[in-house]
Amino acid sequence: MTYCILGRCTETGQTGIAYATVTLAGGGTSPFYSYSGDIVVVQAYGNIRTAIAGARALDEGKSPDAAMGVMKGADTAFEHRQIGIMCRDGRFAVRTGNNARAFAGHQVGDDFVAMGNVLVGERVVQAMASAFSANDGAPLAERLLSAIEAGRSEGGQQAPGASQYDERSALLKIMGAGAGMEMVPAMDLRVDMQNDAVSVLRRMYEIYRPVVARRAQRAADPASDMPTSEWESIHMVANPPPSALRS
Repeated sequence: MTYCILGRCTETGQTGIAYATVTLAGGGTSPFYSYSGDIVVVQAYGNIRTAIAGARALDEGKSPDAAMGVMKGADTAFEHRQIGIMCRDGRFAVRTGNNARAFAGHQVGDDFVAMGNVLVGERVVQAMASAFSANDGAPLAERLLSAIEAGRSEGGQQAPGASQYDERSALLKIMGAGAGMEMVPAMDLRVDMQNDAVSVLRRMYEIYRPVVARRAQRAADPASDMPTSEWESIHMVANPPPSALRS
């Protein structure tokens, strides 16, 4: 009941994930991250312990395929899982278990892994892959978010009968905040327990985009940072956030 896409930007060295599911708070229990900024996601009966085992294997220097083997050895229900790994150096691995509920499948291409389970059909995964590829040159966050929007537009998750599940959780996370901060998230947005979570995530992303540069600037030179309310009144006029000041 989940679809996601893992991606990498060769220009910035960033990795990232966009993720949507009917599962409540799924973004906190499915993906995990190595100290180097690699991403491991375990979905379809997700198991965070399995994801942690994979991330630790990557931190120990194992390849994505070897990390997949470690995860298999640590998980007695491995065939129920759908697992994707995306490393900062471009290596990846993906596997859809034999017991993942249909439709379950994945597609890989240049610097991405798209996958999903309990979907209305293969077209959801294909739409994510096509959207990511079509936005080549755009920021990684935009490419990933556009991809899950495309998957949602193709029907997303299949509910029992003729209905589709709503997306009640969504995640957009970009690893790599600049030189020397490759393991630091540049963006980490989550939506939990809301209907149409992908649309909510889009609104959050449009508001938050200017803040990414500010975070880096104030970390490097905190003495020159202006008060939050003043900065937002200058830089966030197009998509204003909630007021920073109590009325």
